[in-house]
Amino acid sequence: QAGSHGGQPWAGKEQGGSRGRPRRGRSLGTNTVRLVQAGSHGGQPWAGRWYVQPLTYRLEGQPDAEHLLRATVVYLPSLSLARGRLFCALELLTTGEAPAALLSPAARPRHGWAEVDVTPYLVLGNGSAVSLVLQHVCVRAGRAGGRDAPVAPSHPFLLLYLNDTQAGLAPPVAEPHRHRRDTGTLAHDLPSYLREQGGEKSDCSLRPFPVSFAQLGWDHWIIAPHRYNPRYCKGACPRLLRYDYHAPNHAVVQSFVHQLVDANVPRPSCVPYRYSPISVLMIERDGGILYKEYENMIAESCTCR
Repeated sequence: QAGSHGGQPWAGKEQGGSRGRPRRGRSLGTNTVRLVQAGSHGGQPWAGRWYVQPLTYRLEGQPDAEHLLRATVVYLPSLSLARGRLFCALELLTTGEAPAALLSPAARPRHGWAEVDVTPYLVLGNGSAVSLVLQHVCVRAGRAGGRDAPVAPSHPFLLLYLNDTQAGLAPPVAEPHRHRRDTGTLAHDLPSYLREQGGEKSDCSLRPFPVSFAQLGWDHWIIAPHRYNPRYCKGACPRLLRYDYHAPNHAVVQSFVHQLVDANVPRPSCVPYRYSPISVLMIERDGGILYKEYENMIAESCTCR
């Protein structure tokens, strides 16, 4: 089924590496992808060789900060059976007595899955549709008189490619009490880790600090990655700030003021200068799956300011 964590072809699983870094050259052109599962209308979908199942994708309750860029429905156009094959297609159900419209994939299916662009049916006038109603139609082809037990094909699932304008990494649900005990491990580990990395006398530089989301108490809503290395900057800023520190003019002046005018004015601080994003696969409040790219999550270089 489309809601399971395994076996899904959707882009979110392929975009990020094992530590959550978005892979180079494989940008989705968006920072958020939401997987919407279909609700079936019940009833018996099989009638002889034919399988017909109406499906409704409900879109109400989407955050205001998320702006729809593109929407696609992913489905299996064919499925192997013990005797024969199942061929499937999608139809758009419209209001009134208008006939259902056949939806065709925009490109040749990849890895057996087909993708249909349904963006025009979700952006209507000044607002967005609150639901999308499709019909999943399959026909069983094969030896006449075959006794295959009816196989329910996986429901197609809807992918919403969104631009989330709300910054910040926050859990979609309130953190359970059972995780509060675990969150303290990071606070205890960090001071000892800093001591192992050397004294404050060393120059300002980038240091590793791998951390698991379990240590942060976030493993109940983040599916992947399990760990990532945010890194941090540590060390003393040199008296003469080199060009490779990319220090602003204000930091250069402040360094001279500390040395020549007033020692009470602090020296510039060692802080991150450039960052890179990570991609996260998470579970939403309603059990749905969300792929999201968060900017400024990994320190890539340091500066003094």
